[in-house]
Amino acid sequence: MLRKHEPQHVLLRSTRAEAAVGMMDVRRLADLLVGVQGKIVHRHLDRVSPLAVPVLMEIGKKSVAGEASEALLEQLTAELIAEAMG
Repeated sequence: MLRKHEPQHVLLRSTRAEAAVGMMDVRRLADLLVGVQGKIVHRHLDRVSPLAVPVLMEIGKKSVAGEASEALLEQLTAELIAEAMG
């Protein structure tokens, strides 16, 4: 509805700008993957690699209101680090 009546509304412009940034990141990732194609060795590990912890921390991020968010984040971080360290 907003797009129909106010196509230049600040929220629509902001959304377009954010989407464009996201698309650029995807393009950069695609370019990176093309550049390293054939140069990466995939190995199945018995445990999580310590280098994977930051990536795993991003998966399924959900906000938790109040003081519980810090405690939950600390707990999840400790669990991932413990798993990575074996």
